[in-house]
Amino acid sequence: MHTTKLTKVGNSTGITIPRDVLTEARLDRGDEVTLSVRDGRIEIAKSSDDYSKAMEAGRAFSTRYRRAMAVLAK
Repeated sequence: MHTTKLTKVGNSTGITIPRDVLTEARLDRGDEVTLSVRDGRIEIAKSSDDYSKAMEAGRAFSTRYRRAMAVLAK
């Protein structure tokens, strides 16, 4: 686990990600990423990654059919 600080970058906020974390996540400078928020956590993934697309579709489904899935889970 790594700890870092959020920093001001113009009118936005930036974060410095350690090199070993980028390597482990198979990310590199210049990669296009998608950001999503789930349960108060920010998730970062390569935007062209098929896994990211599938996860986003799954999240959209679970959000849309939340009540139906809760009933079926009983």
